[in-house]
Amino acid sequence: MTRMHLYLHQVEGYQVTSMDNIKRISIDQLKVGMYIAELNDEWATESNLRAEGLVSRQDTVDNIRAMGIRQIYIDVEKGADCAGGEPVSELHRRSGEQLRSTTGDPLEARVPFEQERKQAQAVREKALSLVSDVMQDVKMGRSFDRGAVNAITEEINHSLINNQNALSSLMRMRHKDQYLLEHSMNVAVLMGVLARSMNIAGEELHQLVFGAFVHDIGKMRVDQNILHKPGRLEAEEWAEMQRHVEYGVEALKEVEQIPPIAMDICSQHHERLDGSGYPYGLSQEQISRHGRMASVVDVYDAITAERVYHSGMEPTTALKKMLEWGGDHLDRDLVYQLIRCISVYPAGALVQLKSGVVAVVQEVNRRKPTRPVVRLVFDPKRSVKLAGQVVDLMKEDRLGEIKGAVSPNKFGLKPEDYL
Repeated sequence: MTRMHLYLHQVEGYQVTSMDNIKRISIDQLKVGMYIAELNDEWATESNLRAEGLVSRQDTVDNIRAMGIRQIYIDVEKGADCAGGEPVSELHRRSGEQLRSTTGDPLEARVPFEQERKQAQAVREKALSLVSDVMQDVKMGRSFDRGAVNAITEEINHSLINNQNALSSLMRMRHKDQYLLEHSMNVAVLMGVLARSMNIAGEELHQLVFGAFVHDIGKMRVDQNILHKPGRLEAEEWAEMQRHVEYGVEALKEVEQIPPIAMDICSQHHERLDGSGYPYGLSQEQISRHGRMASVVDVYDAITAERVYHSGMEPTTALKKMLEWGGDHLDRDLVYQLIRCISVYPAGALVQLKSGVVAVVQEVNRRKPTRPVVRLVFDPKRSVKLAGQVVDLMKEDRLGEIKGAVSPNKFGLKPEDYL
């Protein structure tokens, strides 16, 4: 499913104040210049997405048609009219049909976890392959395929809209020799989750995730011996490593029509509020909101990753550490926002329940973080792996709530054992 230049409704209590300017048309009547007012029941059922916005490109029309959608609503005051459409006011008088309002949590899952998991896995595999291609292009001094990155950005956002837990949980799949690829993918996912939790949508959301996906491409122009050195860097080596930001900006300038927000993310993701960041030493006032968001999600993924030279922190520990850095280095409000949207116990985190049973968080519970939906994976008392029964801790209390996060190594587990 593509972005299709449509803006997701993020406004609570949105209602159409007048139905006189709203028409229902067939998909064959949809043209560039029309303004989509609301999706009908059929589209909502099939795509699990409600959206509005001006249709500015033909590929938007083609993508909607490809979904098999037959009817759609347009607003003739905000866009082009259609001679053959049916006014919604007349439809309402005839059948009581009404447009649906959009309310509630923008991060609320729209499809079940199990339904989205297979799609999320496919998106992740495609994204990792594309990151590898992009990195190779940059390394060889070539311009990467912006269209391909646009497409994967849309797929990431669509999966997050369906059920963010599915794609987020896969961030726990780590391979030390694929850090740069996985980091690029994970930062894009985290950026999508953080941005959507802040009611960011449409083109801004797309640019943010696009920028996060390519934020580290400059590392491919760093001396590879330095990039892959398994120990502490010398001063000269560290200076060269820091240049990856400037190399990344140069690489983005070689690509036509790079989104300006993406350029901000690439250039500012290592800047810090107290001016101690690099490469420009920007002050708090000089760092854009997008740059601050990039810093937060970049740091979170970096310190939770398994690296050749250090073990990753468990998510809970990492978030606590980031709060300590808030104010001087990171925007504390954005750190709190990240905690609210991914939870203290994020999807994919390994936790131990009060009963002693070890489980992996499948779907977070932002209102009651210690009682998410979990998959049971290990019983320490019997030293046996469990079959993976899914339990909603809000509905079942026999196992108790989460006691705390644990490392897979403590029980001889690997993420691929339970994700």
